[in-house]
Amino acid sequence: MVRQAGVSRVARVRRWVLSRSWFELTTATVLVVLLVSGLFGGLREVDTDPVVALQAGQAVSAQPLQVRVTDAYTTTSFGGIEKKGDTPQVYPDTSKRGRFIIVEAEVENTSDATVGYDVLSRAVSLADASGFFPRAGGDALVPADEARPYAVYTMPEKAVFGVAQPGLTYRVAYLFEQSSTTAPGARVTTVVNRHTWREDSLDFHFDWKDPEPQASGSLPLPARNAP
Repeated sequence: MVRQAGVSRVARVRRWVLSRSWFELTTATVLVVLLVSGLFGGLREVDTDPVVALQAGQAVSAQPLQVRVTDAYTTTSFGGIEKKGDTPQVYPDTSKRGRFIIVEAEVENTSDATVGYDVLSRAVSLADASGFFPRAGGDALVPADEARPYAVYTMPEKAVFGVAQPGLTYRVAYLFEQSSTTAPGARVTTVVNRHTWREDSLDFHFDWKDPEPQASGSLPLPARNAP
């Protein structure tokens, strides 16, 4: 009896399929595929490893910038500029709680509009290290992938790298402050981040958002006096 009921259901399904048009069957098949693929992450291209290897001196295209990391080192004081003529004195930044990990780079704005500090300050970051002071202040230490730069300066004039004009290249230094309670490593993982041009879901303003690693690599981290 169970067998007869099963055969009857199969016969009804067969009659229903045969009575459908080609368009209806194709549409139903597409809907089933979309439903199943949605349960397993959707129809998307598998990107095995979008992060490329970072090497010192090699340019990395990371929208909206091109970044060439040139050096990395530690220092307790990032140098200032002596007064010369009408040039005002620029005093050094000295870490009273530890050291600075400095990443020097050449940054070019490859877009057709001015890029602001929020994007510029996130263009370079660190990874695989710990014991950093947060930019907002406080004594709670954070890992490198959560650390924001203590400051980002243009060189040699040591001005805040607040904006980058289209088509111009800037020589800059990223300063990350690390606690003296954390031993400095012999190397540091340096990351160049790309941004995505999209609309903000709150104010509907388009801007470069969502920094994600474009290139990452381990660089030697010697201790030296900053220029």
